[in-house]
Amino acid sequence: MKAFILCLLIVLNVFFISCGNHQQEPLKDSSTLSDSLIKNVQTAPVVSENISDVIKLNGKIEADENKQAKVFSLVSGRITSLKVELGDYVHKGQVLAVLKSTEVAGFTNDLSMAESNVTLAKKVMETNKDLYDGKLVTEQDYLNAKISYNKALSELNRVKEVTSITGGKSSTYTITAPLSGFIIEKNITNTSEVRSDNNTNLFAIADLSGVWVMANVYEADMDNIHLGDLVKVNTLTNASKEYSGKIDKIYNVLDPATRTMKVRISMNNPGIVLKPEMFATITVNVKGNDEKLVIPSQAIIMDNSKNYVVVKKDNTLTVHEINLIKRIDNKAYVSGLLGGEQVVTSSQVFLYQALITK
Repeated sequence: MKAFILCLLIVLNVFFISCGNHQQEPLKDSSTLSDSLIKNVQTAPVVSENISDVIKLNGKIEADENKQAKVFSLVSGRITSLKVELGDYVHKGQVLAVLKSTEVAGFTNDLSMAESNVTLAKKVMETNKDLYDGKLVTEQDYLNAKISYNKALSELNRVKEVTSITGGKSSTYTITAPLSGFIIEKNITNTSEVRSDNNTNLFAIADLSGVWVMANVYEADMDNIHLGDLVKVNTLTNASKEYSGKIDKIYNVLDPATRTMKVRISMNNPGIVLKPEMFATITVNVKGNDEKLVIPSQAIIMDNSKNYVVVKKDNTLTVHEINLIKRIDNKAYVSGLLGGEQVVTSSQVFLYQALITK
């Protein structure tokens, strides 16, 4: 009887051990799966590349300085008509505001006087020429009259140039848009007094079809940031929407207040969805020098705190346990596979369950 009980215990122990081994080591035979199913699964190759890293930066959207203009008044005066508001879209040459200006009135008066002086000096010169031809005045008198005419003509040209620069007429001065774009700054009201020596611009206009993303880089990350690094930009407006770009300018100067260095990403802005002063999160993909095997992240199946993939070779599927080194976006850096092997990326969980349970 004792021998029978001992034999029974040994058989049961062997049975439980075999069951436990079956759970830990998945079966790798796919003979029970249909050939058509195996043939149509989607796969991706195991490739080797330098392992990359991710650096998160904070920044904001700014207007492209090459596509904006600050508008100043060339004369002093009082705003009598304000034609636009902050955020309006304007076309090149469109009137933004109208001033009443004593300076413009003075320029108009100078122009009128200069024209009269030219007319008078011309008549004097012509009279002296006739008198000189008739020997009634000396040659010097005629030359003096000619010089006076040339001076009057020169003054007229100067006044015309000033008038053309200011663009005023009578006492009215119009401020126009130098380019097409959006009003991103407005520093006047409908009754503002404007001084020509004021260094504050009246308007700022920007073409927002292209914008800059200005990101702040901390000292610890500076050595890992390079020109041409690919980035992804997210804003608070639509956190799920990603905008792709690359770093095209590194400002090699630290801000003493924040201890950060700025980098710039120039981006197209169709639909004007990126607006100046928006906060942005910038993700920089940094390439390293450590080469590892990489597969699509979606190919990985996690089971019992371990990672597996289904590998297809010829018309056979097998389960392989892998070591996950790092996951970045849709890439997974792994070990435990061979370069060039094909990992299943569609219905892989179903296939995995079928392989380990049959």
